[in-house]
Amino acid sequence: MSPHPAPSEPTSVFDGDPRVLIPIAEAAQRMGISLWHAYKLARSGRLPTTRPGKRDLFVPAAVLRRIEREGLPPEWGDVA
Repeated sequence: MSPHPAPSEPTSVFDGDPRVLIPIAEAAQRMGISLWHAYKLARSGRLPTTRPGKRDLFVPAAVLRRIEREGLPPEWGDVA
């Protein structure tokens, strides 16, 4: 048995990233969707966002971690 535990692999692409909010353009890129689709999801409420200023839209990093694990929440009419 080694004296040091083996380092665990990162569970999220955001591990080690100290930011709490991620710009929507970067969030879209990391989710593999277009910016237009990210805005559409934000408008529908399926992608929670915040607007700390007057213009820029951000996605909480915790939300992106959850989406990595569980996927996007279903649309209102979808049955699980």
